[in-house]
Amino acid sequence: MMETFKSIALVVLVAASLVQSYLLAFSSPNYDPMSQIEYVETGWDGPQLAMGELMAPDQMVIHFGNERHTVLAIGHQFYNMIYYDFVTKRSFDQLRRVNLSSSDLNWVEIRNQRPGIELRFQEAVPLGLLTNTIQIRDDTVPEDEYISRIWLFLDPNGEDVQAYFFPGTSGMVWHAGSTDITVRELENRIRLGTHLPSYSTENGQLYLPDVDLELPAAEISYSMINQEQIKRSLFPDPGMVRYLFERDGAQIYTDGKRGLQMEEQRHWFVYSDPVSSPQSETQPEVIENLQNAVKFVNRHGGWNGDYLLSQVSPRYSTGQQTIIFRQYWGQYPILTNEQGVPSFGHIRVSMERGIVSGFERSLLNLDLDSAEKTMAVLTGGEALQERVKQSGFSPVSVVPAYEAEIHEEAIQLVPRWAMKLSDGSYRFLP
Repeated sequence: MMETFKSIALVVLVAASLVQSYLLAFSSPNYDPMSQIEYVETGWDGPQLAMGELMAPDQMVIHFGNERHTVLAIGHQFYNMIYYDFVTKRSFDQLRRVNLSSSDLNWVEIRNQRPGIELRFQEAVPLGLLTNTIQIRDDTVPEDEYISRIWLFLDPNGEDVQAYFFPGTSGMVWHAGSTDITVRELENRIRLGTHLPSYSTENGQLYLPDVDLELPAAEISYSMINQEQIKRSLFPDPGMVRYLFERDGAQIYTDGKRGLQMEEQRHWFVYSDPVSSPQSETQPEVIENLQNAVKFVNRHGGWNGDYLLSQVSPRYSTGQQTIIFRQYWGQYPILTNEQGVPSFGHIRVSMERGIVSGFERSLLNLDLDSAEKTMAVLTGGEALQERVKQSGFSPVSVVPAYEAEIHEEAIQLVPRWAMKLSDGSYRFLP
């Protein structure tokens, strides 16, 4: 009797299994699809950049002698051939400090009469970071010495190459007593700029073209970074993040310690993480702050385009330090809103005691492959010189730049002349 019961039970189980297999194979279940809007990837990862890529000189002045000059912007083919393929592969040794006031160097004569190449950084770079790119082999120079310019030129007899490194402050320069750059190598690089537009200068600081410049304008479509991705990237436990309130159109979120302000109207977000660690006896130097700022951006969203270090303020600080990385399209920086209200074009990182306490950037990602280009002309010559004089400012440089006009589906990049002021800020030339 028991054996009969077991046999019946086995038959029932086998039959049930066959029915389930049939249903799985041939039935059409009623799926409840997840909306793509509701689905959020766990990370927000963009391209990462190395320190050297963010700290290249943004401008290269070629001096031909006989008061002739030209200027190359970063990204120009000849710029790459001179800086990346030549300067960074040579070495500079035996640096010694030279007092400009007591030396016999006549920089006006050097600028106007001696062939040479002058590399100018948008923001002075600490030597300890510059050595990641340029082979400066000298342990006697302080790592936190800022370098704003590098000048290579032929000596009066044309038999040797002189190399000088200019700190961010005036009065002293560093002279490389030895370099493996030959006269012929430097002369060959200088010749690359022979047929480029000529530039004039009155003070060796401000270089303006003698002719009009032609450069591309563009219309580029964009996408918005998903808010949930930002939260998942910036908060250690996104599940703890709570919406607080809305202020002036901005949505405020917090996990109890960190804060996130989403400003969709300006396409901008601001993240804050108050530093509560005890004050240490030794304050981190700017090198550590810059390294940690770059690591933070690499880990939290990456770099949605080409960027350069644009400003470190204040330069020497034992408290909070603000670091700005400026976005470039092609050879020139992207700027928005002359009144200082950010909406696109830069990443700002606030550092306190070596820790990131603030982070802000645009919510927009450019689709660079969609760029529709047209050619535009920027007026040069005497007309440009007159406009600079009438601007009411004393700029340290005047450069082509792009004004970003944000529309519903695309960003218009409009070429304009921009003045860089001594405080590191920019103003469009009226």
